[in-house]
Amino acid sequence: MTLQQQQVSPIRSFEANTDKNIETGLDFILSHFFLEEDPLFPRKISTYKSENKQFPVRSKEEIINSFVDSNFVDCKINAYPYYLTEYKGIQRYKPDFIFIDLDRNDFETEKSFKLALSNTLRNIKVKLGNNNDCIPSVLFTGGGYHIYQPVYCPTALENIIEFNGFDRPSEQFLRFAKYSLSNNKADKNNNPSFKSCLLRVPNSINSKYNKQVTIVQKWNGYRPRLTIDLMDEFLIYLIQKKIDEDNRHRRDQKILEARRSKNRNNNNCYYYEWIDKKILSKPFKDYRKIIVNLILAPYLIVIKKLSFEDAFEIINEWLQQCDLLRKLDFNKKFLVTIALTTAYKKQIPPMKMITLKTNYKDLYFILVQKEKEERIG
Repeated sequence: MTLQQQQVSPIRSFEANTDKNIETGLDFILSHFFLEEDPLFPRKISTYKSENKQFPVRSKEEIINSFVDSNFVDCKINAYPYYLTEYKGIQRYKPDFIFIDLDRNDFETEKSFKLALSNTLRNIKVKLGNNNDCIPSVLFTGGGYHIYQPVYCPTALENIIEFNGFDRPSEQFLRFAKYSLSNNKADKNNNPSFKSCLLRVPNSINSKYNKQVTIVQKWNGYRPRLTIDLMDEFLIYLIQKKIDEDNRHRRDQKILEARRSKNRNNNNCYYYEWIDKKILSKPFKDYRKIIVNLILAPYLIVIKKLSFEDAFEIINEWLQQCDLLRKLDFNKKFLVTIALTTAYKKQIPPMKMITLKTNYKDLYFILVQKEKEERIG
């Protein structure tokens, strides 16, 4: 279905919604973009009829026709040009338009909502305009305030050496400015980027609230340079964010490794379950020292991760059963202590059945014989 074939929802009509008034609103928004070095078109817009999906336009007339075709509902235009291709991988967007969205739903009272607006406007004056020069545009959108402040930034921040090593600093600046200038009161669901910085056009209708977008305050045309103080604050923000991300990454890696270790241990326990079935559950007349040193101590310490005391108790009990079958000819406590201490230090897994078959054939055949007896029994 094409955009022309789609039906526009019956939104309450406003007398002010005329071609002339939507053109006036569009001219007001476009006035924020005029710079000799930057193209005005192509640019992307979206409407209610396009289901708020952006599509490119190449002239003012094309924009107006699309807005009229959508009955002036949800008319938005991107603050940044639409570049069809990358230029040799170089960032072409400059963060020269600051967009701050204050949503009424984020505030408990009307007073706190209005206070957030006044504080944001004051911060813009202090941080950008030497206290007096900056007067940004303020629109009431039906559900909150949109604040539009063009700034002068001669190049993408990717081209400035201080910002080398940081991911997409130009785009990150848009989000930093939003929070910094609003004292973290800006809408957290609105994260401006070069491709999604959509501005509502005055005299259009916001379908969510069925209200007309109106101008509260007009931009005075002053485009301030980004100050050294603000850029230093942004650099500190990037450094702290990178530290936080690195710490989070290390924490996630530790959690992942712990899970992997647990899975390995579970798998290892399954792999070595013959030790529980064929050794710990039965006493032995011979090879008790070999079994303790090469199988039981490493199994309980390295694979099952038991404490020294728990492992000592298990082996000691097993040796007591062995002693009933045939008296031990060694110091039980000394043997177990040395075996467990060695297992802790070396962290070498227990000997495998295949290794027993090669190095201790008699012990291997005893285990095989015990398994046959179990089957017969």
